[in-house]
Amino acid sequence: MTTTELHTRQVFSMRNRKNCELKFTEFYQQSGDVGHLVQAAVAAMVRNAFYVGDFSYVAKDLIRKVFLNGEVPASARHLCIYFEDYFSTAEWNTVLGHLYKNQAEYKQLTEVTRLRLERLRPALTSGVQSGERKLNLKAAFLDENGKMHTWGLSNVVSNLSSKDHMELLNILGELTIFHKKGLRQFTKVVWVDFAIDERYRNFDIRNENDPLYESKKSCDEQAEEIPVKEYSKKTARTNNVTGENSNATQSTSSVQPPVDQLDHRTPLKKKKIGKTPTDRMPSWKNLTAYGKKPKEERNLEIEKALRKKTGKKKNRKRK
Repeated sequence: MTTTELHTRQVFSMRNRKNCELKFTEFYQQSGDVGHLVQAAVAAMVRNAFYVGDFSYVAKDLIRKVFLNGEVPASARHLCIYFEDYFSTAEWNTVLGHLYKNQAEYKQLTEVTRLRLERLRPALTSGVQSGERKLNLKAAFLDENGKMHTWGLSNVVSNLSSKDHMELLNILGELTIFHKKGLRQFTKVVWVDFAIDERYRNFDIRNENDPLYESKKSCDEQAEEIPVKEYSKKTARTNNVTGENSNATQSTSSVQPPVDQLDHRTPLKKKKIGKTPTDRMPSWKNLTAYGKKPKEERNLEIEKALRKKTGKKKNRKRK
């Protein structure tokens, strides 16, 4: 039996909600991996915040069962705050009792996330969304090694601010289940485009004119890129050194020899035109400058006498 996967294609590309939830159930039944399941559900919330369709509360019953009756690993404990709307007040207190020592510990560890979610939670659980037109989202993320790569999501709307878009996509940076060639794909979002017939950049943290601009010191993606100015300076220095060496060589070679040595210089040989004689050509001495043998002079009187003696007649064409 093939193992059901729960990665980027299943979470972000499937358009049928029921089929997507079926993948969640099959994955959990086959693997029992609660941490992976919870992270995939958070990723589905991020998709719902942009998607025109309804992907809110994906696999709600399964998630409720896991948090109320199962064991949630430490790798997913900090993500429980995203699922508060899945439970009633009493149930939520039960969940927090399983995961934290007390309410004070929970509030302290999730303070930053709770403040951000107060503004983002309506988008994470919005359901069907409508906009002026459907768009395609294209974003650039840094991977685990700080290398930038692009990622896309189709059939989306742009109903939020650029800051909200950035914070929603940076939620993916809290997840560790999405890998490519052994490297975690999403660590930090760099820029976002929304496109259909025309393209416009929603934000770019590398652009100094962007309100969300981050300086190079705090922007990790600049580390792997070689600055063009430094490269041009290095190239210019190399070219200057090379030019100085070549000038020195030319100046040295251009020095005139003493006058008494001018008469002893070997004259330059002219290059021959045509074939070059070789030892394989027995009659090479008779070759002209163009590589052809000169024609021998004909003695007509001797040829006439020989024809009469041998009886041979010159063939003539009949008219």
